Amino acid sequence: MFKKALILFSCLFLLSGCSLLADSGTKKELMEQMDKMMDHHDKNMGLQRQMIDDYNNANQIGNNISQAINQGTTMSPDQYNQLMSALDKANTDLSTYKKEVDALLAKIPTVESKANEIKNEETKSRATKYLDGFKKATQSQVEYINNFQNLINSFREAYVTINKGQDPNISQYDEYSKKEGELVDNFNKEIDAFNADWKILNEKDFNREVKNNISF
Repeated sequence: MFKKALILFSCLFLLSGCSLLADSGTKKELMEQMDKMMDHHDKNMGLQRQMIDDYNNANQIGNNISQAINQGTTMSPDQYNQLMSALDKANTDLSTYKKEVDALLAKIPTVESKANEIKNEETKSRATKYLDGFKKATQSQVEYINNFQNLINSFREAYVTINKGQDPNISQYDEYSKKEGELVDNFNKEIDAFNADWKILNEKDFNREVKNNISF
C-alpha cells in the first residue's frame, strides 16, 4: 500500500516526467505518421517540378512559334500539334499532382488526432504548430494548382486563336502568370515556416536531426 502511494506521489511531483513516459508510444506513432506525411509532401514537390518542366517545354515551343510569326512566317500544322501535345503532357502532370495533394490533405486529420493524444503540453504545442503550418502550405497548393490550370488553358487558347489566323487576347494569360509568381512566393514562405517548426519538433521531441525539406 505504501509503495503504491509513493509511486502515485512521484507521478504528481514529476508530472511532466510521467507524461513524457506515457507519451513515448504515442510520440513514436506520431513521428512515423509525420515521416510518411513529409515523404508524401516531397513526392508532391517532385510531381510539381515535373509539371513545371513540361509546361516550360511547351512554353518554349510557343515562344519559337511566336518568334517565327513575328518574322513573317506562319505556324505549321506540325508545330501546332507539337505544342498541343506538350500542353497535354503538362495537363496530365497537373492532374496527377492535384490527385496527390488531395490525398495528402486527407491524411492530415489522422495525424492531428494522434498529436492531440500527447499528454505533454509543450510537445503537443510544437506538434500542433508544425501541423498547422504544414496544412496551410498544403492547402495553398490547391490554389496554386487551380491557377496553373487556368494558366495552361489560357496559353492553349491563345495558340488555338493564332492557328485560326486571329490575334489572341493574352490579358488572362498575363493575369494568371502574375498570380503564379505571387503564389510561389507565398508558398515558399509557408514551407520555410513549417520546415523550421519540423526541425524544432524533431530536435526537442523526437531526439533526432532532420535534413532540409524539399520546396519549390
